[in-house]
Amino acid sequence: MKSLHFLLLFALVETSPIPELTSPLLPKSCLDYLQQGMTQNGFYVLVDNQGHPYMTYCDLSYEPGSAWTLVMSWQTAKFRDLPYFKTKLFTEDAPINAGSPNWFIYRETLARMKSIRSQSTHWRATCNINKLKAIDFEDYLRGKLKDLDILTWQGGRTCFSIDYVNIRGKAAGTGTTMAFWQVPNKYILHTDSTNTGCEFYYEANPIVDFFGFYGDGLSPKFRCSAEPEATTQWWFGGYLSKERFFQNSSQPVGA
Repeated sequence: MKSLHFLLLFALVETSPIPELTSPLLPKSCLDYLQQGMTQNGFYVLVDNQGHPYMTYCDLSYEPGSAWTLVMSWQTAKFRDLPYFKTKLFTEDAPINAGSPNWFIYRETLARMKSIRSQSTHWRATCNINKLKAIDFEDYLRGKLKDLDILTWQGGRTCFSIDYVNIRGKAAGTGTTMAFWQVPNKYILHTDSTNTGCEFYYEANPIVDFFGFYGDGLSPKFRCSAEPEATTQWWFGGYLSKERFFQNSSQPVGA
């Protein structure tokens, strides 16, 4: 539900670019809203690097002390073969329902992703978040943009350090390496159940994919693909504080 504040903001900026983007009333990421004291998840207005307004979805409460801007979400089984979610990389411009965020078939423009990314320090992937009352960090993936910039990197099986991962209860924390694929005309960014030689992998036979592509197979045990209505999400975000604490190497407890 959009508040009067956001409706008025959209009305003020929808007709022309914004000449000045530093005002706290003209946020470029969901983190800007959190810094202004907003804590309710929902639809918010952002401006891109050119000063144009658009609607997005912000998660401001599921991970205390952090804010996340939704850039892609799809109903995994139903839409996994569409190029937006299978073969079009994060490095490519392949929007669908851009500016109209929803859980079932949505991908932002590359220009807006770049704008949000420029205000972010992290990316994350979630499963079925539209059905969760709170994030329990199961079937969840988070990384630092400085370790893997998902808007620029392309390549085959490559080990990267991640910030946190949990797949069906198997978890690992900051600095652990896991494999990713993002290959032009083949695979959108994802990981799978192959034993890659990286420090973390989730074993499954036959091979299934996690957090994207899903061309090798769907796991009936993984939240993103466990039921026909299951969804997959990707986000950019950041933290109010640079200091985040972990109970141990495999269980985040807050920010």
